[in-house]
Amino acid sequence: MTVDMFGAAPGRGSTLNVLLPKGPCGETALAQAEAHARTTDETVESALVSGYSRAERTFTSRIFNTGGETPFGTHSLAGVAALLVSRGHLASGEVGRRTADGCQWLYSDGRTVGVPFTGPVVDHELPADPALFGSYDGTPRVSGIGRGFTFLRVTGDPCALPAPDSARMTELGLTDLTLYQWDAENREVRARVFAPGFGLPEDPGCLPAAAALGLITLGPADGEGPPVTIRQVTPRGTESVLRCTGSVRDGTAEVRVTAQVWCGEGNSDREVSEG
Repeated sequence: MTVDMFGAAPGRGSTLNVLLPKGPCGETALAQAEAHARTTDETVESALVSGYSRAERTFTSRIFNTGGETPFGTHSLAGVAALLVSRGHLASGEVGRRTADGCQWLYSDGRTVGVPFTGPVVDHELPADPALFGSYDGTPRVSGIGRGFTFLRVTGDPCALPAPDSARMTELGLTDLTLYQWDAENREVRARVFAPGFGLPEDPGCLPAAAALGLITLGPADGEGPPVTIRQVTPRGTESVLRCTGSVRDGTAEVRVTAQVWCGEGNSDREVSEG
């Protein structure tokens, strides 16, 4: 099934293909999922649901894009959780994605998601490489919760600015770059996210980047800030709307990102064979 994550309206968000095996998730299912992902747009991922437990309120998934399997599962977390809840495979409420490193928990009622991010504050300036940042104003920063992402605050509409040189990003060891415009009066961020290091040349809806932008608007001082809305846009007309609330205490940030997930109307089911 095609799930629209975070869209301002159905069909305008970050598209995710969720594949549900007809039986146990074996080698045949994995091969079919990888082959299916290679036929999709370079900004679309496919999530193969490799297992779920209603009793434990958890699921496991493996993520594929046009480059093959990827270890980065947070991007697809919300779409899989919302679909499994909407189908009745998991009960509404707190659910978790299990990995070898533990379980990442979130809330979903099948239509909305709430994803918490907790960890040490990461925030420092990045030397501005002229070959990469020469087309933009502002000073790049690395910010995030637990791990850093690259951000550049700009004065103009991010969609009107040129895309960064992905080859130069690779040379510099940068997995990502977010251009963002901050409207302090309305507490809104308009952002454009490039993530070639995560297999997405341009990411139309990114939970960790939204959480980091929420942290940036909070500032480094201890305390709780008012909510902020992240509008993540692309020149293709998509708009993911993610709302952040959070606080910083003793260098540790707690940010919760909430958004809508559209699972359904007009979408066809997509299943893969067991094997």
